Amino acid sequence: MALEAPPKTVVPVSAPASAAYEARPKYRAARHFLKVREVTWMTPSTYLIYFTMDDNGQNQPVFEFEPGQFLSIFVEKDGKKINRPYSIASSPTEREALELCIKVVEGGFMSNFLKERRPGDRYAIMAPLGGFILREPIKTDIAFISTGTGVAPFVGMTKWLIHHNLMDGHDVYMFTGVRYVHELLYHDLFLRWEQKFPNFHYVPNISRPETPEWTGRKGYVQAAVQEEIKDPAGTTAYICGLHEMVEQTKDLCQKMGFALVRAEKWD
Repeated sequence: MALEAPPKTVVPVSAPASAAYEARPKYRAARHFLKVREVTWMTPSTYLIYFTMDDNGQNQPVFEFEPGQFLSIFVEKDGKKINRPYSIASSPTEREALELCIKVVEGGFMSNFLKERRPGDRYAIMAPLGGFILREPIKTDIAFISTGTGVAPFVGMTKWLIHHNLMDGHDVYMFTGVRYVHELLYHDLFLRWEQKFPNFHYVPNISRPETPEWTGRKGYVQAAVQEEIKDPAGTTAYICGLHEMVEQTKDLCQKMGFALVRAEKWD
Protein backbone atom coordinates (compact mmCIF):
# COMPACT_ATOMS: atom_id res chain seq x y z
CA MET A 1 0.00 0.00 0.00
CA ALA A 2 1.65 3.20 -1.13
CA LEU A 3 -0.34 5.51 1.09
CA GLU A 4 -1.81 4.93 4.51
CA ALA A 5 -5.61 5.17 4.60
CA PRO A 6 -5.88 7.72 1.80
CA PRO A 7 -9.13 9.52 1.06
CA LYS A 8 -12.04 7.25 0.29
CA THR A 9 -13.89 7.68 -2.96
CA VAL A 10 -17.36 6.21 -3.45
CA VAL A 11 -18.12 5.37 -7.06
CA PRO A 12 -21.69 4.46 -8.03
CA VAL A 13 -21.66 2.63 -11.34
CA SER A 14 -24.50 1.67 -13.71
CA ALA A 15 -26.95 3.12 -11.21
CA PRO A 16 -30.44 4.35 -11.97
CA ALA A 17 -31.06 8.09 -11.78
CA SER A 18 -32.52 7.78 -8.29
CA ALA A 19 -29.57 5.80 -6.88
CA ALA A 20 -27.74 8.82 -5.45
CA TYR A 21 -30.82 9.79 -3.48
CA GLU A 22 -31.55 6.26 -2.35
CA ALA A 23 -27.99 5.76 -1.12
CA ARG A 24 -27.82 9.04 0.77
CA PRO A 25 -26.79 8.40 4.39
CA LYS A 26 -29.36 9.03 7.09
CA TYR A 27 -26.99 10.45 9.69
CA ARG A 28 -24.85 13.57 9.68
CA ALA A 29 -21.24 13.55 10.81
CA ALA A 30 -20.49 15.06 14.19
CA ARG A 31 -17.51 15.35 16.51
CA HIS A 32 -17.24 12.55 19.06
CA PHE A 33 -14.69 11.23 21.52
CA LEU A 34 -13.62 7.62 21.82
CA LYS A 35 -11.58 5.62 24.32
CA VAL A 36 -9.53 2.58 23.41
CA ARG A 37 -10.97 -0.62 24.89
CA GLU A 38 -8.48 -3.11 23.47
CA VAL A 39 -6.22 -4.02 20.56
CA THR A 40 -6.15 -7.61 19.30
CA TRP A 41 -4.11 -9.05 16.43
CA MET A 42 -5.80 -10.98 13.60
CA THR A 43 -2.66 -11.67 11.56
CA PRO A 44 1.01 -10.73 11.98
CA SER A 45 0.32 -7.46 10.17
CA THR A 46 -3.36 -6.66 10.83
CA TYR A 47 -5.12 -5.84 14.07
CA LEU A 48 -8.53 -4.96 15.41
CA ILE A 49 -8.88 -1.94 17.63
CA TYR A 50 -12.05 -1.47 19.69
CA PHE A 51 -13.27 1.89 20.91
CA THR A 52 -15.98 2.82 23.39
CA MET A 53 -17.78 6.14 23.30
CA ASP A 54 -16.53 8.84 25.66
CA ASP A 55 -18.56 11.93 24.81
CA ASN A 56 -19.01 14.01 27.96
CA GLY A 57 -16.39 11.91 29.73
CA GLN A 58 -18.61 8.89 30.29
CA ASN A 59 -19.47 5.63 28.53
CA GLN A 60 -22.56 5.65 26.35
CA PRO A 61 -23.94 3.74 23.35
CA VAL A 62 -22.18 4.07 20.02
CA PHE A 63 -23.52 6.85 17.77
CA GLU A 64 -25.96 5.89 15.03
CA PHE A 65 -24.51 5.09 11.63
CA GLU A 66 -25.25 2.97 8.59
CA PRO A 67 -23.39 -0.25 7.77
CA GLY A 68 -20.50 0.57 5.46
CA GLN A 69 -19.75 4.08 6.76
CA PHE A 70 -16.40 5.19 8.15
CA LEU A 71 -14.92 7.51 10.74
CA SER A 72 -11.99 9.88 10.68
CA ILE A 73 -9.75 9.75 13.74
CA PHE A 74 -7.58 12.69 14.88
CA VAL A 75 -4.24 12.38 16.62
CA GLU A 76 -1.30 14.69 17.22
CA LYS A 77 1.93 14.39 15.24
CA ASP A 78 4.81 16.83 15.63
CA GLY A 79 2.53 19.33 17.33
CA LYS A 80 -0.13 19.19 14.62
CA LYS A 81 -3.48 17.45 14.41
CA ILE A 82 -3.71 14.90 11.61
CA ASN A 83 -6.51 12.54 10.70
CA ARG A 84 -7.06 9.31 8.78
CA PRO A 85 -10.28 7.56 7.67
CA TYR A 86 -11.09 3.98 8.62
CA SER A 87 -14.11 1.87 7.71
CA ILE A 88 -16.24 0.71 10.63
CA ALA A 89 -16.21 -3.10 10.76
CA SER A 90 -18.83 -3.40 13.48
CA SER A 91 -22.55 -3.26 12.82
CA PRO A 92 -24.84 -0.41 13.94
CA THR A 93 -26.57 -3.07 16.05
CA GLU A 94 -23.41 -3.41 18.18
CA ARG A 95 -23.80 -0.44 20.48
CA GLU A 96 -21.12 -1.21 23.08
CA ALA A 97 -18.02 -0.59 20.95
CA LEU A 98 -16.75 0.32 17.50
CA GLU A 99 -14.44 -2.06 15.67
CA LEU A 100 -11.77 -1.00 13.17
CA CYS A 101 -9.62 -3.40 11.14
CA ILE A 102 -6.20 -1.88 10.41
CA LYS A 103 -3.20 -3.16 8.49
CA VAL A 104 0.20 -1.98 9.62
CA VAL A 105 1.76 -0.02 6.78
CA GLU A 106 5.54 0.27 6.65
CA GLY A 107 6.33 3.93 7.25
CA GLY A 108 2.65 4.71 7.88
CA PHE A 109 2.29 6.88 10.96
CA MET A 110 -1.32 6.21 11.95
CA SER A 111 -1.40 2.42 11.63
CA ASN A 112 1.80 2.13 13.67
CA PHE A 113 0.61 4.69 16.19
CA LEU A 114 -2.77 3.08 16.86
CA LYS A 115 -1.37 -0.43 17.32
CA GLU A 116 0.49 0.78 20.41
CA ARG A 117 -2.54 2.33 22.10
CA ARG A 118 -3.59 1.26 25.56
CA PRO A 119 -7.03 0.97 27.19
CA GLY A 120 -8.28 4.40 28.20
CA ASP A 121 -6.42 6.42 25.54
CA ARG A 122 -8.84 9.06 24.26
CA TYR A 123 -9.20 10.53 20.76
CA ALA A 124 -11.47 12.83 18.80
CA ILE A 125 -13.22 11.60 15.65
CA MET A 126 -15.67 12.81 13.01
CA ALA A 127 -18.40 10.29 12.24
CA PRO A 128 -20.31 8.84 10.60
CA LEU A 129 -18.93 9.60 7.14
CA GLY A 130 -19.39 8.22 3.63
CA GLY A 131 -22.10 7.06 1.29
CA PHE A 132 -20.83 3.52 0.68
CA ILE A 133 -23.83 1.94 2.38
CA LEU A 134 -26.28 -0.88 1.85
CA ARG A 135 -29.13 0.08 -0.43
CA GLU A 136 -32.37 -1.06 1.13
CA PRO A 137 -34.76 -2.70 0.67
CA ILE A 138 -32.68 -5.65 -0.48
CA LYS A 139 -34.07 -6.65 -3.88
CA THR A 140 -31.19 -8.66 -5.37
CA ASP A 141 -28.47 -11.10 -4.45
CA ILE A 142 -25.32 -9.40 -3.12
CA ALA A 143 -21.66 -9.84 -4.03
CA PHE A 144 -19.21 -8.28 -1.55
CA ILE A 145 -15.83 -8.10 -3.31
CA SER A 146 -12.67 -6.99 -1.49
CA THR A 147 -8.96 -7.39 -1.02
CA GLY A 148 -7.14 -7.02 2.29
CA THR A 149 -8.77 -4.73 4.85
CA GLY A 150 -11.27 -3.67 2.19
CA VAL A 151 -13.37 -6.44 3.73
CA ALA A 152 -14.03 -4.33 6.85
CA PRO A 153 -17.24 -2.55 5.74
CA PHE A 154 -18.64 -5.85 4.46
CA VAL A 155 -18.33 -7.42 7.90
CA GLY A 156 -20.60 -4.75 9.35
CA MET A 157 -22.97 -4.95 6.38
CA THR A 158 -23.33 -8.72 6.70
CA LYS A 159 -23.93 -8.52 10.45
CA TRP A 160 -26.71 -6.03 9.69
CA LEU A 161 -28.23 -8.36 7.10
CA ILE A 162 -28.13 -11.27 9.53
CA HIS A 163 -29.53 -9.29 12.46
CA HIS A 164 -32.52 -8.09 10.43
CA ASN A 165 -33.07 -11.34 8.51
CA LEU A 166 -32.44 -9.48 5.25
CA MET A 167 -30.66 -12.41 3.59
CA ASP A 168 -33.88 -14.40 3.38
CA GLY A 169 -34.54 -15.11 -0.27
CA HIS A 170 -31.19 -13.72 -1.43
CA ASP A 171 -27.70 -15.16 -1.82
CA VAL A 172 -24.82 -13.22 -0.31
CA TYR A 173 -21.29 -13.83 -1.62
CA MET A 174 -18.21 -12.78 0.34
CA PHE A 175 -15.33 -12.63 -2.13
CA THR A 176 -12.03 -11.83 -0.41
CA GLY A 177 -8.51 -11.76 -1.78
CA VAL A 178 -5.09 -11.73 -0.11
CA ARG A 179 -1.61 -12.78 -1.15
CA TYR A 180 -0.91 -15.40 1.53
CA VAL A 181 -3.04 -17.76 3.60
CA HIS A 182 -1.86 -16.22 6.86
CA GLU A 183 -3.26 -12.85 5.71
CA LEU A 184 -6.89 -14.01 5.56
CA LEU A 185 -9.10 -11.73 7.65
CA TYR A 186 -12.26 -12.82 9.49
CA HIS A 187 -11.70 -16.31 8.07
CA ASP A 188 -13.18 -18.22 11.02
CA LEU A 189 -16.15 -15.86 11.26
CA PHE A 190 -16.98 -16.30 7.57
CA LEU A 191 -16.70 -20.08 7.86
CA ARG A 192 -19.15 -20.04 10.78
CA TRP A 193 -21.57 -17.88 8.82
CA GLU A 194 -21.32 -20.23 5.84
CA GLN A 195 -22.16 -23.20 8.04
CA LYS A 196 -25.06 -21.43 9.73
CA PHE A 197 -26.64 -19.65 6.76
CA PRO A 198 -27.14 -21.71 3.57
CA ASN A 199 -27.38 -18.59 1.39
CA PHE A 200 -24.08 -17.09 2.63
CA HIS A 201 -21.17 -18.08 0.41
CA TYR A 202 -17.57 -17.44 1.47
CA VAL A 203 -15.11 -17.34 -1.45
CA PRO A 204 -11.52 -16.64 -0.26
CA ASN A 205 -8.80 -16.28 -2.89
CA ILE A 206 -5.05 -16.62 -2.34
CA SER A 207 -2.83 -15.16 -5.05
CA ARG A 208 0.47 -16.54 -3.67
CA PRO A 209 -0.32 -19.63 -1.57
CA GLU A 210 2.72 -20.33 0.57
CA THR A 211 1.55 -23.68 1.90
CA PRO A 212 0.52 -26.88 0.07
CA GLU A 213 -2.18 -27.36 2.71
CA TRP A 214 -4.24 -24.63 1.05
CA THR A 215 -6.77 -26.41 -1.16
CA GLY A 216 -9.03 -23.43 -1.81
CA ARG A 217 -9.03 -20.96 -4.68
CA LYS A 218 -5.71 -19.72 -6.03
CA GLY A 219 -5.70 -16.46 -7.95
CA TYR A 220 -7.57 -13.18 -7.88
CA VAL A 221 -11.10 -12.32 -6.84
CA GLN A 222 -12.04 -11.20 -10.35
CA ALA A 223 -11.77 -14.77 -11.65
CA ALA A 224 -13.85 -16.07 -8.75
CA VAL A 225 -16.58 -13.52 -9.43
CA GLN A 226 -16.79 -14.64 -13.06
CA GLU A 227 -17.05 -18.28 -12.06
CA GLU A 228 -19.39 -18.03 -9.07
CA ILE A 229 -21.98 -15.43 -10.07
CA LYS A 230 -24.49 -17.15 -12.31
CA ASP A 231 -27.10 -14.36 -12.37
CA PRO A 232 -25.27 -11.02 -12.51
CA ALA A 233 -28.44 -9.23 -13.67
CA GLY A 234 -29.99 -10.24 -10.36
CA THR A 235 -26.97 -9.27 -8.24
CA THR A 236 -25.67 -6.04 -6.69
CA ALA A 237 -21.90 -5.74 -6.39
CA TYR A 238 -20.15 -3.84 -3.59
CA ILE A 239 -16.40 -3.47 -4.18
CA CYS A 240 -13.81 -2.15 -1.73
CA GLY A 241 -10.04 -1.94 -1.91
CA LEU A 242 -7.14 -0.22 -3.58
CA HIS A 243 -7.61 1.77 -6.77
CA GLU A 244 -6.36 -0.74 -9.34
CA MET A 245 -8.32 -3.69 -7.96
CA VAL A 246 -11.51 -1.63 -7.71
CA GLU A 247 -11.20 -0.33 -11.26
CA GLN A 248 -10.56 -3.79 -12.70
CA THR A 249 -13.41 -5.38 -10.76
CA LYS A 250 -15.79 -2.53 -11.53
CA ASP A 251 -15.13 -2.93 -15.26
CA LEU A 252 -15.65 -6.68 -14.99
CA CYS A 253 -18.97 -6.32 -13.19
CA GLN A 254 -20.16 -3.82 -15.75
CA LYS A 255 -19.32 -6.20 -18.60
CA MET A 256 -21.05 -9.05 -16.79
CA GLY A 257 -24.20 -6.95 -16.50
CA PHE A 258 -24.63 -6.66 -12.73
CA ALA A 259 -27.86 -5.01 -11.61
CA LEU A 260 -25.89 -2.34 -9.75
CA VAL A 261 -22.24 -1.75 -8.92
CA ARG A 262 -21.06 0.37 -6.01
CA ALA A 263 -17.40 0.83 -5.16
CA GLU A 264 -15.20 2.46 -2.55
CA LYS A 265 -11.56 2.87 -3.43
CA TRP A 266 -8.43 4.16 -1.75
CA ASP A 267 -6.74 6.49 -4.25
